[in-house]
Amino acid sequence: MSTRNIAMGERIRRARKTLNLTQQEFAERLKVTQPTVHRWEKGFYDPDEAALQRLSEMTELPPAYFRYGEAAIGQTPRQVSVVGYVGTGAQISADERPRNGAAAIEAPLGEALGSVAVIVRGDSLYPVYQDGDAIFYAPDGIGDEGEYLGRECVVKLVKGPILLKRVMRGSERGSYLLLSYNASPLDNVRLEWASPVRWIKRA
Repeated sequence: MSTRNIAMGERIRRARKTLNLTQQEFAERLKVTQPTVHRWEKGFYDPDEAALQRLSEMTELPPAYFRYGEAAIGQTPRQVSVVGYVGTGAQISADERPRNGAAAIEAPLGEALGSVAVIVRGDSLYPVYQDGDAIFYAPDGIGDEGEYLGRECVVKLVKGPILLKRVMRGSERGSYLLLSYNASPLDNVRLEWASPVRWIKRA
């Protein structure tokens, strides 16, 4: 992360204290390590989607609370555009910009303005994603490499397709290594943009 998410970290710390758990006990229940909990509480890293869901179930607080605070509880969910589909090879058939009349899906509470979604088709991304899952991201991408490096992202290759990949540094300067679960890595690729996966809505 390029900036610390101090507010989210404090909400996680308060939830742990309310449960009267040490960081180690909290970590064991969430199936993570104590240093991971420490980094969350200091705002250096955000929980991934699976950990956030476990945190929500354990505390009986919605994921939106940890992301956005008290104001997110009770909000009316927005509808966001479904711009395409992701299938074999993690390739996305998508319009980079939402069109008028595009299909829509209910976004998570508090989801940022400007988000769009793609829907998983088939089982080529199983077991991480399954048919019908909705993946939310920002269509413009993010300029700061620190926001997407090491994370699962929707990426647009220079003069190439849009893909769902984990983004790592490539072996050549200015290039990236793209990893996926059921396809060979792509090394030394150039990206037009990258946008971290914000949310996964399970089918």
